[in-house]
Amino acid sequence: MSVEGATNEADHGARKLQGAMLEHSNLAIERMPGLGYALNRFIAEAPLRLSSLIARPSGGSIEEVQATTLFRAIEDCSGLTAALYASAEPESRLLIALDERIDHLIVSSIFGEVVAGEGSSKPGSEAGKSRTAIEAALIEAFARALGEALEAAFAPLAPIALSLERLQRLSDPFALGRRDSEAAAARFSLEMNGGACECLVLLPQAFLLPFRNELAHDPDAETPAADRRWSKLMEFGVQQTRLPVTAILEEVAMSLGDIANFRVGGLLSLQSSDFTAVRLECSGRGMFTCKLGQADGRYRLEIESPIAQGSDAAKRQTGANPIAGNDL
Repeated sequence: MSVEGATNEADHGARKLQGAMLEHSNLAIERMPGLGYALNRFIAEAPLRLSSLIARPSGGSIEEVQATTLFRAIEDCSGLTAALYASAEPESRLLIALDERIDHLIVSSIFGEVVAGEGSSKPGSEAGKSRTAIEAALIEAFARALGEALEAAFAPLAPIALSLERLQRLSDPFALGRRDSEAAAARFSLEMNGGACECLVLLPQAFLLPFRNELAHDPDAETPAADRRWSKLMEFGVQQTRLPVTAILEEVAMSLGDIANFRVGGLLSLQSSDFTAVRLECSGRGMFTCKLGQADGRYRLEIESPIAQGSDAAKRQTGANPIAGNDL
């Protein structure tokens, strides 16, 4: 939900979430990059948590977290329904201010647009009527799912346990503590069948400070630097490893009876007279085909082509017994 989009008259949910609320305060948000990481995880997790309640949630977006005060934030969200969550460790509270059309959006997303009463999408239509028991239960389930998404979002940095304390219309500037207390706020939007649900998450300083060391780190930006010295030593060690290399002159299929009759001094006849496809193996794995030749009174191999590993595996399954030359 961008500031530009908030000026659109049709965007009634954003109307009460704009204004001076996000003026600068002394809370050093820039020193807590992990908070942005956690809230990005929250907006990715929220549709998953809501999937059992809302048909086909299609994702969402969240704005950059900014500093404010509880008085300014609650004053600008006055009249909106908010979900208040209690945290035991640290002992604190936080809230999520919900879109002023939350009743209509949830009912429309579950049952379809046709069940919403005529004119229910007009601004302020929800504020003047009391909720039915079904509507209250649906909004409570919606709020619980958002709380679970926040818990999952913070888990990699600082495990928290949130319980939904109550739903209330915001009017009390002391709902989360002293009115001049600093806080972090971020607007977010969830795409629902009935339209975009525009909300705001408000995290007081009392909730954030116990995690300031954890929030000072951004997991996305902290990729461990490669140890070049270790890498070079590893590369050198691998290159110095000695492995057997074998030249296979020919492979001949034999029965177990023939092999059992082998005796010292016996002769094995080779089928080929020119050795232009000598197989070169390393630790039993085919590497190249070679051509056998002779120079300076010694046999030599000239490497001709690599052996495709797929065809090599198929050939090894035939059960042929190789007749090997000297290991190279």
